[in-house]
Amino acid sequence: MATVPDRRAQGSVLLLFPAAVLLLVVIASLAVDRAIVFGAQRELVATAETAANDGAAAGLDLDALRAGGPIRYDATRVDRAVRAAVGDPSVTVSWIVSDGIVRVRLTRQVHLIFAPAVPGGALTDERIVATAAARLNVLAP
Repeated sequence: MATVPDRRAQGSVLLLFPAAVLLLVVIASLAVDRAIVFGAQRELVATAETAANDGAAAGLDLDALRAGGPIRYDATRVDRAVRAAVGDPSVTVSWIVSDGIVRVRLTRQVHLIFAPAVPGGALTDERIVATAAARLNVLAP
């Protein structure tokens, strides 16, 4: 026995299609924003590592090293090397030398593209932070 389709149910799938498309657009936009943030985070970490290495190498007080004393750093040279390695004025730079280790902390804002337009999304840029540390090992002659 064949069943007769219900005429009232015809086209009901068409009502679900716009909702499904909207949902896919929202999910895709959030994925794009997350990819932008993660890419910027990786870039900032690499910059922090470079800045810490440059600060440790360029900031070394050579006179103290040649005199046979402990490793010391010249704050002016460390600062100059760290800021030169960063090179981006939109990045907030802070650094400290403790126990012979140069520690660098970088902060910046990442502009979100789609999140401000998505209901419930972030309305501002996202702040990311990266830290790195470097120690200069000097071999005795």
